[in-house]
Amino acid sequence: MTARGGRPGPAALATAAALVLLLPACAGRRPIAETSDTEAVSVDIGTLWKQEAASDPITAYRIRIASDPDNAGLHNNLGNHYVFENRMDDALREFRTAARLDRRSPIPWNNLGTTYKKLDNLGAALDAFQKAVHIDERYALAYYNIGTVYDQKGDYDNAIEYYLKALALRPELTEVRVNPQVVENKNLMVVKLRHYLEESGNIALPLDRLPE
Repeated sequence: MTARGGRPGPAALATAAALVLLLPACAGRRPIAETSDTEAVSVDIGTLWKQEAASDPITAYRIRIASDPDNAGLHNNLGNHYVFENRMDDALREFRTAARLDRRSPIPWNNLGTTYKKLDNLGAALDAFQKAVHIDERYALAYYNIGTVYDQKGDYDNAIEYYLKALALRPELTEVRVNPQVVENKNLMVVKLRHYLEESGNIALPLDRLPE
């Protein structure tokens, strides 16, 4: 049951995981720590989470969700890890769950849109991004992502319009460290110039200074 180095073997992990999945139903959706007859299992869950988190974040999140099933953040972040593993159906499920649990956050909808876009379902992606900005009209990343959908459709006028909306709210979205997808944006120079003109009103003459 126990592998070398004191880590639980596959059979132990499977048994513990099965117990975890059953606990919320048995405990009336209360957190495990509130249920005295599952205290020992709760300790085991914590140990498993610490051991598996670094090497298998998906397992770690599933264990945490089993004890906190209504936590939108856990579902959303598990969805992110599913995307990284290219498990898109699982990712969509988790993002939908997060959106249902937290109706005030635009983030799960943005992530749904990103996943649909990766699957080349541009209609569903656009709907999800638009839902995100409907929830939060200042959520710049979703405006940028709407621009990418129009860009991919060849509708460059609308693409640039939404890029500009995004940059007006968050200018650093043109930086790769903040928004890595800008490396693929062929219209970025036009967008940055338009944004500059809208902010400054004119193009400064290329004058230089001489040391005094």
